[in-house]
Amino acid sequence: MTAAALPRVTGRHRNRALASARHARAVELATEGLTYQAIADELGYANRGTVHHIVHDALVRDRKGAAESHQQLELTRLDALQAALWDKAMAGDLEAVREVRAIIEARCRLLGLKEQAKPPVGWTPLTVVLSADDREALGS
Repeated sequence: MTAAALPRVTGRHRNRALASARHARAVELATEGLTYQAIADELGYANRGTVHHIVHDALVRDRKGAAESHQQLELTRLDALQAALWDKAMAGDLEAVREVRAIIEARCRLLGLKEQAKPPVGWTPLTVVLSADDREALGS
């Protein structure tokens, strides 16, 4: 759609298709280097601040979409690496186990999953030794 095909609009309107076309044209004109004021004048926006918000919001959406695409690409790569090592890790190859664990940790970081809580400073795990009678009483 060209600029001439977009009617100037004064005040608020409810035509979402027209608003969407005007927003797209505003971003296109900003990309071409026009000032926000020139875009506002050409498309009939009340002021340059409105155009600034439209362009800024579009850039944020595009950046978010690009980040999501990149995240998906990295997840696919991690999946392929894990699949290549999985059988070795499950067969007991300790190096493969370490690599798979690192891949899983990388995936968790990429997805923003929280790491397990670390024990408090000074906490020491205790080893409990059960006698045969104790194990029998517990049903083990």
